[in-house]
Amino acid sequence: MLSIRPVTAADVPAVVALITRTLAEFNLQFGVGTPTDDPIRSLPSSYTDAGGAFWVAASDHIVGTCGLYPVDPGIYELRKMYLDPAARGTGIAVRLLDTAVDFARAQGATAIVLDTLDSMTRAIAFYEAHGFTRDDTQIRGTRCSRGYIRRL
Repeated sequence: MLSIRPVTAADVPAVVALITRTLAEFNLQFGVGTPTDDPIRSLPSSYTDAGGAFWVAASDHIVGTCGLYPVDPGIYELRKMYLDPAARGTGIAVRLLDTAVDFARAQGATAIVLDTLDSMTRAIAFYEAHGFTRDDTQIRGTRCSRGYIRRL
């Protein structure tokens, strides 16, 4: 049975592998073009110590990832929401996002922001279908070309 659970240090190699494979689909390399890749190597403390959280979707192996990291008072950035190709379109992304939204609300957050690439069309459609509106002031990564915000 698939569960959404907090990441553990033992999950890090599988998390890095999933993110690396997903980025390669878009001709990107893990560790190049954004400072948000580096903290992945020291999960979960790199997120939890800052007041954020990081989750994995897993059964016998990890098929999805999602993190929230505080970037301003009351504002969390949705980071590293990636799914294995076989897990896309199965509802796992909704479960990950719902987990992140619930966490943010419990922390008293007023918004969740993110940045992404124009070429990640399925991700963009997902975010827009789930309440995110385009706001390019939220672009933080040099490899990203679109920003989004969802008010809570």
